[in-house]
Amino acid sequence: MPFRITLLFILLLASVLGEEARKRGHVIYGKLCAECHGPRGQGVADEYDEPLFGDRTIPDLAKLIHRTMPEDDAALCEDDDAQAVAAFIYDTFYSEAARARNKPVRVELARLTASQFQQSAADLVGSFRRTRELGEERGLKASYYDGRRARRDQRKLERVDSEVRFNFKNGSPVPKEIKAEAFAIEWEGSVIAPETGVYEFIVRTENGFRLSVNGDSDKPLIDGWVSSGKMREERASVTLLGGRAYPLVLEYFKFKGKSASIELNWKPPNGVDRVIPNYLLVPLRVSPVMVVSTAFPADDSSMGYVRGTAVSKAWHAATTSASIEAANYVVANLASLAGAKPNSEGWAGDVQEFATRFVSLAFRRPLNEEESVFYVRRHFDVEVKPDVAVKRVVILTLSSPHFLYPEMLASNGVDSGDVASRLALYLRDSLPDEQAGEMVFDDPKMVRDEATRLLDHSLTRAKIRGFFNHWLHIEGELDLAKDPKLFPEFDQETIVEMRRSLDVFIDDVVWNESSDYRELLLADYLYLNAKLADFIGEGTFKGSDFRKVHFDPKARAGVLTHPYLLARFAYHRTTSPIHRGVFLTRNVLGRSLKPPPEAVKFEESRFDPHLTMREKVTELTKSKACMNCHSIINPLGFSLERFDAVGRFRFEEKNRPIEIEASYEAPDGKRIAINGARDVAEHAATNREAQRGFIQHLFEHLVKQPCNAYGLDTLDSLHDGFVESGFHIQKLIVSIVTAAACHQLDTLNTQES
Repeated sequence: MPFRITLLFILLLASVLGEEARKRGHVIYGKLCAECHGPRGQGVADEYDEPLFGDRTIPDLAKLIHRTMPEDDAALCEDDDAQAVAAFIYDTFYSEAARARNKPVRVELARLTASQFQQSAADLVGSFRRTRELGEERGLKASYYDGRRARRDQRKLERVDSEVRFNFKNGSPVPKEIKAEAFAIEWEGSVIAPETGVYEFIVRTENGFRLSVNGDSDKPLIDGWVSSGKMREERASVTLLGGRAYPLVLEYFKFKGKSASIELNWKPPNGVDRVIPNYLLVPLRVSPVMVVSTAFPADDSSMGYVRGTAVSKAWHAATTSASIEAANYVVANLASLAGAKPNSEGWAGDVQEFATRFVSLAFRRPLNEEESVFYVRRHFDVEVKPDVAVKRVVILTLSSPHFLYPEMLASNGVDSGDVASRLALYLRDSLPDEQAGEMVFDDPKMVRDEATRLLDHSLTRAKIRGFFNHWLHIEGELDLAKDPKLFPEFDQETIVEMRRSLDVFIDDVVWNESSDYRELLLADYLYLNAKLADFIGEGTFKGSDFRKVHFDPKARAGVLTHPYLLARFAYHRTTSPIHRGVFLTRNVLGRSLKPPPEAVKFEESRFDPHLTMREKVTELTKSKACMNCHSIINPLGFSLERFDAVGRFRFEEKNRPIEIEASYEAPDGKRIAINGARDVAEHAATNREAQRGFIQHLFEHLVKQPCNAYGLDTLDSLHDGFVESGFHIQKLIVSIVTAAACHQLDTLNTQES
């Protein structure tokens, strides 16, 4: 018999035998299991109310059933019977594929999230202003004047200052050029906001000053021009959007005072009061950004990622309030935005032309005749002032479903503008730029090329930074404080530097040429500055700049052993193998964990003080109910026990050597020997499910829809491409948004035809 025929016969026979096994498993399951677990594995109240699903393989399920099921007499379902039940369960409702088949997900009509509204509104108004490239130079442009006023004829020095933190005491900032009794300094440039939120700006000085941030210098954020000569601190807050630069001007003078000093600090969201760092200051002054500060209700995060599917009265009220706020801003800046002079002969026409373009940009496409009349012309045809008309236009536009629901179709059907809109939303949470609006996307390669172009944008990088914050569970306000008696050097400044170190590491891995996902897990180095190097105990060097410091590969493994993350998943006094193990299980290895049947709080005082943390956790989780999940969690958490509660390497605990050896059971039932973080990292870097978990997290963050909604083979296809690219993160990002944008366009075109 030819080989091909033999192979086909074997496959056919295996299929028939497999089907027979599943049928027999169905019968056995109905007799022995359905009473507690439900006929479709949905669970039964007062018995096992949790549905049966997970990531175990059929052989692993069979072993578990053989060993434990049914609970009152495990001998009733062993060997071949257990194998048959496992096959039935897996194919019917347990596996990811079965769940997707039983309850197909679809692409839901989604509104803008709060962030997408803010970013889109900012870019909408910003499209009428001049844009400038920030360049690589950092710091603020400083002009020094001889005299209390900043007069051009008295300017003695121009330079770029890396930061604003000066103490001139009773002397001159420029000896022999400027008198110490009276001088003025003006710092001008821009400040970059790394994340969205409320920023508190703080100025400390005994002299006069004015600070403007994201506005005109004649309307300062803080006006401290009148001074008594005594040291004081003044503060003011402003909302900024992440990934953007904002104009900043600080005017300062000394006149007849005994001393002169000034310090410009800020307190960013979830941060601490510190001097604004050099890498976030630019000596180029950019245009102001319209920031809608209206408070929106929290977006739905029940699926593990932020999405715009929940619509409520509170959300409608917020969009209305935000639209009014934006309209007031536009009216206040109408002359510069419209590029015309108020009350000039062509003023009304120029404003109407501005309004038409405003609506078209907001809707991400040209307006048809009916829309032009409804949204623009009828407001200018009545006898009202142009600014009143444009205010009505802005409110109506930003409250319109065509702006709030980007996937709504225009009356003239689907075109490539929809692709541009989706790509901008997926990558930048905003509107397409002018270059995208001029392009035609009629094949996937052009879509991919556009996605690649958009990668090199500050908003894209900010969104990717947001993904890693979410993936690593370091977003929002975190309590990293430790017992000051045990860790006296672990102060707020150390926490800030640790977080910066992690950001630098991630940015370097993601945005370098190789962009290798595996490097996130396997890197044997940290980025340290002098403060962190001294804290970690790894050499001494000077300066606040970060440099790459290599370690013994057995000691460090990428993000898994970064001090900030280790401190994040630890208690105030001790490590936490459970928190660390849960993080590794869910986020790094991509495995699902069911909620514990009963929450058990770890209380240090309950244990013998001579026990190690490993011994305490083993004692706490030894019950059969706990070990269903902790047989996975604990070995992973123990692998990080060589790192204390602030991420420093150690060999002993309680004057005893730390045991990190453990055995981890993978979803396929294989036992993997673990001897530290490096073993976990190497397993995760090469494990298919871990890689797929990373892809799925990234897809959901970018597209804000479930991956399976774009086809059951989408995740497999993305994973194949990821492997083929050498696990290139940037290429994965492009593949994700290309697949989502093209799928949506194909679907809509099919519906239209």
